[in-house]
Parts: sequence; structure tokens; C-alpha cells
Amino acid sequence: MEGMEVDRLGAGTLVIVRDISDEFRSHIRERLAAYCYGATVVSEDASFYSFEKTVAEFMRRYDPKPHATKIGMAGELVVHVLMPLLHEELISSAVYFNKEERSIKKGFDLTFLGADDSEIWYGEVKSGEVTAGDSADEKAAALIDIAASSLVSMLSDRELLSRWDAALIDTRLTLDGGYARSARNLLRSDSETVRSGGHVVKRALLAGAVMHELGHCVVTSAGVEEIVAAVEASGEFVKSRVLVIQQSALEAVIEHLRELASA
Repeated sequence: MEGMEVDRLGAGTLVIVRDISDEFRSHIRERLAAYCYGATVVSEDASFYSFEKTVAEFMRRYDPKPHATKIGMAGELVVHVLMPLLHEELISSAVYFNKEERSIKKGFDLTFLGADDSEIWYGEVKSGEVTAGDSADEKAAALIDIAASSLVSMLSDRELLSRWDAALIDTRLTLDGGYARSARNLLRSDSETVRSGGHVVKRALLAGAVMHELGHCVVTSAGVEEIVAAVEASGEFVKSRVLVIQQSALEAVIEHLRELASA
């Protein structure tokens, strides 16, 4: 896609966003409602879930939040937008909007159905700014480490099984027919495994969104390769994918949406 540099590094992918291009803007316009509400429900009533309504609802959720939360929301949105372009083999079964209220979505950031319909993948997104004295590589590594630890904790927590309830609801909003049934069966199985004190098979998409001026320091391919090696060496996941995105201002995507909302 124009304005982006994509470096595929085995189980890792590095994306440097240099410009919010017309192609990227067009992709957001075409797909934003599906990301936020779910592709299936939007296809059934496209006029109700219009782009304009979706942008307005996003801003109502986004604007009252503190800065750190806004960074997180922006990073997660960018990951939602880019995943279908970067990993076509993983079919998203999660919606971006929290369904109950205009707060941060509870539960898993992302869930995916594997291409052969027999695997469920769980995703966690962490976003942040590079602070003084740190490099972009160090920030990316820290974000992925937090994402991995958070996901491992969630996939073994018997006290908050409601996150699987939310994931099951999402499948009805995002997937059709056999895909939806497969995803629900897999999610129910994992939920029951955790409920009974067992260990689920962990397949993970770990994403880190780094906000920092590209002219100062940039996440490197070598840095991402080290992150991938560390994730694999941990032994926590049967399969894993690492996605690192850097942009001078992740919120630039949000400002583009704001311009459209006020147009």
C-alpha cells in the first residue's frame, strides 16, 4: 500500500507508516464500519451502519479519553485496518467497538479463525510512545513483551471467563455460516478448558504500535527479528505472529477521521 514500507521477517512483520496515503484513506472508508461493528451485521444493513455514522460514534468514544488511552485506541484501530492486508490467512472474528458501553473494549483485543477453520488465534495490541533515552527497537520489544504477558494471563484466568462470551458474540457479527460455527466451537472449547483448570493451545498475534518521529529513530528489521526470537524462545505459544507498526503520529489516522466527520 502506498505510504507504507512492509518488511516480512518470517513470523514477524514490520510496517513503517510514512504517509496516510489516498489508498489508505480509501481502504479505511470502505472497511471502517465492518471493523467497528462487524462485517456480517454491516452487510445486512449498510445504510444504517454508514461510514459517517461510524466516524461520529468513534469520535464520541475517543475524544473524552486521556492521552495514553487515545494512543492505545489509535494503535488498535490501525492494527484492525492492516491485518486483512498483512495476514490474509487469518480471518478476523472480532469487532473494534465495545458493545455494552463507550468504554475500552473488554476481553481479547482480537480473535482470528485460521484459514483451515480448525484453529483459533488470539491477538493483543499494545501501543506507546518512545521516551527519552530509549530507541524505537527497545520500545517495540517492550510493547510486544507486555502484549505476550497479558495474553498468557488472559488465556489462563478462570475468574474472567466473560471475555470468551464477548468473543462468541463477535463471531455472530463478523462471520458467516460455517466460519461462524467453527469459530464458536473453538472458542467454547477453549473457554471450557480454562474453566476446568486446563491449558489452552495458545496461538497468538502480538502487535506493537510505536509512535515516534521517523527522522529520529526507526524500528529496524533486526530489532523485529530479535523480538520474534524472544517470543519463540519463551515457549508460551504453539504458533505466533509478531506485528510491529511505527508511525510518526499514530493519531494521524484519527485526525483524518475527524476531518471527514466535520466535513
